[in-house]
Amino acid sequence: MNNFIKAIICLAAVLFVTNTNAQWTNHYKKLDDFGHHVYLEQHELPILAHGITDPAPSPDGKNIAISSKGWLWLLDIKTGVATRLTHSNGMDARPRWSPDGKHLAFVRDFSHDTAVVIKDIESGEETLINTDAIELDPEFSADGESLYFSSGVSGSVNLYQYNLANKTQQSLTDLRQVERNARRLANGFVYLHGEGAHRVLRKRNLDNQTDEIIQAQTLTYHLSSDVHPTQNLLVYSAPIDNDYHLYTMDIGDTRVSQRLTDNTSFAITPAFSANGDHIYYVVLDDKRQFRLMQIPTHGGQASEVKVRHWNYGVATGNLELTILGQEQQASPARVSIVSKEGHPVASQHSATFDDPQSGRTYFYLDSTQTLVLPVGEYKVEAVSGPFTPVNVKTVTVKQDESVALTMSLKALFNSAEAGYQSADFHVHLNGDGHHRAEHSDALLLMKGEDLDYLAPMSWNRWERKIDKQIVGKRTNQGKHLIIQGQEVRSHFHGHVGLLNVKTPFSPWFFGPNNPQLGNTDLSNSDVFAYANQVGAFATYVHPISTDADPFAEENINSIPLELLSDGILEPNMGLELVCAWTSSLGTAQLWYRLLNIGKPVSAMSGTDGWIDFHRTPAVGTGRAYIRPVADSIRGDAILDGAIAGRSFLSTGPALIFSLGNGAKPGDVTSGGLQTYSLEITSTSALQTVEIIVNGQVVETLEGVEAGKSVSLTGNVNLPEGGWVAARAYAHAIQKDSWPSMHARPFAHSSPIWINEIGSTDSAASATAAADLLRGVNAAEMRAKVAYGKRDMPKLYQRFSDARQMLEAMVKRQGVQQM
Repeated sequence: MNNFIKAIICLAAVLFVTNTNAQWTNHYKKLDDFGHHVYLEQHELPILAHGITDPAPSPDGKNIAISSKGWLWLLDIKTGVATRLTHSNGMDARPRWSPDGKHLAFVRDFSHDTAVVIKDIESGEETLINTDAIELDPEFSADGESLYFSSGVSGSVNLYQYNLANKTQQSLTDLRQVERNARRLANGFVYLHGEGAHRVLRKRNLDNQTDEIIQAQTLTYHLSSDVHPTQNLLVYSAPIDNDYHLYTMDIGDTRVSQRLTDNTSFAITPAFSANGDHIYYVVLDDKRQFRLMQIPTHGGQASEVKVRHWNYGVATGNLELTILGQEQQASPARVSIVSKEGHPVASQHSATFDDPQSGRTYFYLDSTQTLVLPVGEYKVEAVSGPFTPVNVKTVTVKQDESVALTMSLKALFNSAEAGYQSADFHVHLNGDGHHRAEHSDALLLMKGEDLDYLAPMSWNRWERKIDKQIVGKRTNQGKHLIIQGQEVRSHFHGHVGLLNVKTPFSPWFFGPNNPQLGNTDLSNSDVFAYANQVGAFATYVHPISTDADPFAEENINSIPLELLSDGILEPNMGLELVCAWTSSLGTAQLWYRLLNIGKPVSAMSGTDGWIDFHRTPAVGTGRAYIRPVADSIRGDAILDGAIAGRSFLSTGPALIFSLGNGAKPGDVTSGGLQTYSLEITSTSALQTVEIIVNGQVVETLEGVEAGKSVSLTGNVNLPEGGWVAARAYAHAIQKDSWPSMHARPFAHSSPIWINEIGSTDSAASATAAADLLRGVNAAEMRAKVAYGKRDMPKLYQRFSDARQMLEAMVKRQGVQQM
């Protein structure tokens, strides 16, 4: 077997594998067949909410088991009284009844692991089914003798059957990724299977061991279902663009389904009433709280099922919480509250989130909030953006009393006074999360994170165009500005974010792993051509996963397919140096090569978080600090400042870099001996501070202690071409970087160019060109493996054009050295 064939086989083996992310610690045990764990934790694990989720009507028709505030409750349908059933320190959710109504099975989330719990209603005794992997979604069999549940113990989330009498279990499914949400049938069950972009409902017949798909969707994360208690009828939730509706379907004849909900809808987690006449489900209100609804099974008017009284089973009191900002005025903030025993507190005024790095739950308040809580001691943590050290207080809630707690926050660094505006150029407003969002919801989060500018990107779920209608929308409130962009999710080619775009680029997706729905000769060059035509700015997002040099032979195939050719050929391109999920150190190595061949690629920054997700890092976790452009050609002074490189990129620290002649990032300086100054502030310790010239570390300086500011000065001898910049970072990945939610505290200035923008040092340019040439050749080989005999002239022409430019650079340097 020759070396070329060996290379092709190796490439084919890694084409569709997601790289392990060295920058992120999975909070729950990692699955073998799941790449980006945020999707597993967000879409498959339970949600903490103050409102009502997961309705499960009791078999006698008298009660509904619900999840709320992290506990299970029994809601008396007749009286409207909800009585607390569980008192755990974990988060209890997704209840299901045994056929005789004597037991309730549910999921308990410990913030690092989940277990299935079987509770005896009369005695209160609990039995746990638990491993070091996640367990999910219990359902009793029709005869009540066993329990179906999901577990990740095999490395995938598969279904198991647990015998209640002898406490033994057996495996039922072995499909990839996720099988859960089982719903019993007389001779088996219906369940959800999710793999990659596909979500389907399957029916398993245990008598003849058949397993068939009865409902198919694509990226539909709320595809939950329930089976009618007596009829061969299924109810499920499924999407149309941003909406979710309820549908019923005859399990014996799956050709036709009936939609029950109308207009704009976000109807999820349906469950049949005991007699099957009604379907219970939940929707969101304008405070992003879940409300319990019911609708007749065969169609009709929906109505709310209200809780008239919450019976905690213990005494309660009120906590009145106020956060004061810089001027000692009430200020928006991010808050985390947990009881002394460890139970998290959900907000009744806004959505509650979960930090997937540290495991904290958190929410935002805009002014004083009053929370009703069981009596006891609570720890309250408050921050407002990356420069406020975490303020921690304990408070005791007393029976039938209101206790007032005021907490003051003071930032270590004021970006506005330093002449900078903060921006997050890559988040998503809606990404099929539980908390459907609008710009007004994003504004609260921005205020709580001291973030000035936000660019949510509308994106596709294949046939679904989420937030398509608001591409280009601008929302202003005070100093806060939101401008809706678009992410073109051209899988395999590399994802491209579009800023300052008013009409979305189409198609929203393409690539060898996607369905062929039209012209297949598509390239990211089409996206750049469109951006140049309409005045938009295109950025490669979340490019490099690991800290290692992406041009090392073992890593070179991890570079997004067209990133290098576009970086070489395009006059204007951004590169997301900082992102919540990827490596700034690894991405910097790629960025340095492009800068070294004279390409002024703009360093961009974004969290790649979601406003509608409940398990997500805060907006601004990855951000840029920018000196705005006074006379903006786009009418967007902050974006123009970022494109011009008048910035530093950060996951938390502030880094102000300048030269003694007054040059700042984005400016031009002369070569020779120059003095420099660095002003660094960080709430987390930074062990390494470096001066970088043409991609090489020329000086290493003392680090920065947590919560401190330092001023550093020195001299640097600059060549006659190229660039100079500064960076600072923590050596190790952090499990808890609050107030930042990034795993590595990091900051990097944009470059100061030497003599002119796009100048080069000949030796650095030749070395970079050689590395880039290897990268382009590797990308072309990957493309040929993926596309096979498919004709892709546009793509291969881009590789050829980029290769010619690089070969000319290498040859020119060789001639100069002769």
